[in-house]
Amino acid sequence: MKMGKNMFIAVTVFLVAVIVALSAMTLSQGPRSHLVELISHSGATAEVNDLYEGNTTIPFYDIPTNSYEPTDFVVENGVVEYTGGEAKVGINVNSKAGDIDWQQVKNNVDFAMIRVGHRENVKGRLIPDTQFEKNMQGASEAGLPVGVYFYSKAVSEAEAKEEANFVIEQIRPYSVTYPIAFYWEYDLKDDGTQDENSRTVRCNGDQVTGFIDTFCGLVKKATGATPCYYADKNMAYKRLDLSRLSDYNLWYAEFQNIPSFYYDFALWQYTKEGDVPGVSVKVPITLALKGYG
Repeated sequence: MKMGKNMFIAVTVFLVAVIVALSAMTLSQGPRSHLVELISHSGATAEVNDLYEGNTTIPFYDIPTNSYEPTDFVVENGVVEYTGGEAKVGINVNSKAGDIDWQQVKNNVDFAMIRVGHRENVKGRLIPDTQFEKNMQGASEAGLPVGVYFYSKAVSEAEAKEEANFVIEQIRPYSVTYPIAFYWEYDLKDDGTQDENSRTVRCNGDQVTGFIDTFCGLVKKATGATPCYYADKNMAYKRLDLSRLSDYNLWYAEFQNIPSFYYDFALWQYTKEGDVPGVSVKVPITLALKGYG
């Protein structure tokens, strides 16, 4: 990531405190050659050493693994940077961000992921994002590259197909050079358990894997753009079948100073609490670790 760009992204005090504490812990453990170190594998499982969780068992797949070097992730003035390549800094926004000064945003980040719409978590209606067109036009006029995402609550492959077709139609007038993302997650209560009033509670990991595959496959065929899917560590390891999704980029979410995930990912969302000039609310910050555009 080029530091010549005048970037003023700040994360919360809590995140900075966690970063300092975890950095100290990492140093005390000694240098690591990999973010997640493989200990052994047998059949469908592998034993790995995770930077934060220690030795743990994960599903084993014959797919590309994470090759980022731990020492290439550094923190400067509260901002996580990747120094091992030409990483780009991005934000993702939806209608909750209100009116955005895209020229200010352009002066501080490299790209934006803009929400096209979402599906309701109870009634299941497909809802366009009320700021989508304004955000796409504003980013385009400012010269800021964009990707898009759809916040899904699909409970069938037919609904995932409907969402893909909706996104394909909505982005036709625009240049989308960053990924087109499928963002599906369970609705949780405050105690971390699934919300039984949400339609997502009925879906298992095999089904969700199918929704992702359906959405991303249609997007790839119809647009030629890069499809991707959003997942955190728990979803990726415990729910999804990553071997079925290896043709698509993973937009990985882990709110730490270093991402600790065994398999390969192209984008990493490291906080939801970023401050970016031009946006009046806290926004998630993502590093694009692969080249787009």
